[in-house]
Amino acid sequence: MPLLILSLADFGVFSLSFLAAYGLRFFTDIYFLFPPPEPPYIPNLLSYINLAVVIGIIGVIVFERIGLYERRVGLDRQVQIGSFILAILVTYIFLMALLFNYRGFSFSRLTVGLAIPLTCGAIVIEEILLQWTQRLLIQKGIVFQKTVLIGPLDRCLQINQKLQEHHGSKFQLIGYINTPESPPKNHPLLPCLGSVNHLDSILRRHPIDNVIIAMPPTNLHAIVEVMRTCLDRRISYRVIPELYELLGQRLSVVEVPSLPTILFGETPLDDIGRLCKRAMDIVLSSMMLLVAMPLMVVIAILVRLDSKGSIFYIQERVGSDGKKFYIYKFRSMIDQAERDTGPKWATANDPRTTRIGRFLRRYNLDELPQFLNVLRGDMSLVGPRPERPYFVDKFKEEIPNYMRRHMVKSGITGWAQVNGWRGDTSVTERTEYDIYYVENWSLLFDLKILWKTLTSFKNAY
Repeated sequence: MPLLILSLADFGVFSLSFLAAYGLRFFTDIYFLFPPPEPPYIPNLLSYINLAVVIGIIGVIVFERIGLYERRVGLDRQVQIGSFILAILVTYIFLMALLFNYRGFSFSRLTVGLAIPLTCGAIVIEEILLQWTQRLLIQKGIVFQKTVLIGPLDRCLQINQKLQEHHGSKFQLIGYINTPESPPKNHPLLPCLGSVNHLDSILRRHPIDNVIIAMPPTNLHAIVEVMRTCLDRRISYRVIPELYELLGQRLSVVEVPSLPTILFGETPLDDIGRLCKRAMDIVLSSMMLLVAMPLMVVIAILVRLDSKGSIFYIQERVGSDGKKFYIYKFRSMIDQAERDTGPKWATANDPRTTRIGRFLRRYNLDELPQFLNVLRGDMSLVGPRPERPYFVDKFKEEIPNYMRRHMVKSGITGWAQVNGWRGDTSVTERTEYDIYYVENWSLLFDLKILWKTLTSFKNAY
């Protein structure tokens, strides 16, 4: 419901701002300062109403693609105002591109120009009103994030009291989970959902959005297990700061009313960074597909002539947030290569590799079709390489923090690959490089990896 309210509010802001710009353009002194070049001097309002609806739809889609609906608690979008302005500019750039190719009616460019600052101002007012609405709903007891506490009952009750100060909080406590040394006790304010030893099954049974860990520091092993379970199920978790010195992950301190917490699961890839990265993906992958198209045609012919089977190899992989997608590659192995062995990594001098396949894998040419995955938004140019579900399920049980590599989009190339950790090499070392990339991302870092990709083919087979 909060997401629906946000999208409808954004749709209204874009549409009404554009209609307000229409009114300013044709019914104020601006009309006389910049008279229309040709009749009709006052264009048809219905045409502008239709265009306002289109702008509203485009704006909501852009907001969703940039991620302005992701970092939120209820109606509170926890993003910088610069991210909104950038998204608005992108929306109107798309609009201008559509109008440039539209021949049915000549819309006023000045109206579009006036709509941009009006929309920016309206978005600021909208955010203020939404936050005011959220505070009002919180005061009425309507909250947005279903939360469970993990720890002794007396400690959980203290936290609950803190959360309920200042007319409530954004967290709807549905209960607590007791630790092994504290016997389960039900309380009128906090029912016991079970023991921390059965956390995974509890998270499956209840629609939980957030976990607050209030366990004593002496339970370090249990705390780590809770973190791993939350990571595997992609549930945000917060830790009471007294555990700070015992932890080594990237973290940030977040102020909940009267209760500072440590937030895990965030990356440097913020909204503006995500937009810049996506723009770079679209531009560079489009250029690569255009430049490489003749080569891809030649490769397709050679693959077909070299061995029987399909030209392309399509396989299910796991990407960001554990979402599955299908990856495209030129087939470099014999047809049905894993029919007898099951899922298996390629190795040096792999007998399953075809003659043309060895050449393609040596120079990464078999991965050229993955630029289509990048354009579709399944992947990025740079990021941890996507693995098959079989291996993800296996490694997340064996390698600590393995699922952190899935907090960003998978990539055609990555920090681990350019450092030689690819193919049949240590998965643990590769994961450490992937996590380093996730926690230290920057646009310059991506460019550095792309450059090293062009100059290194270490362990490519």
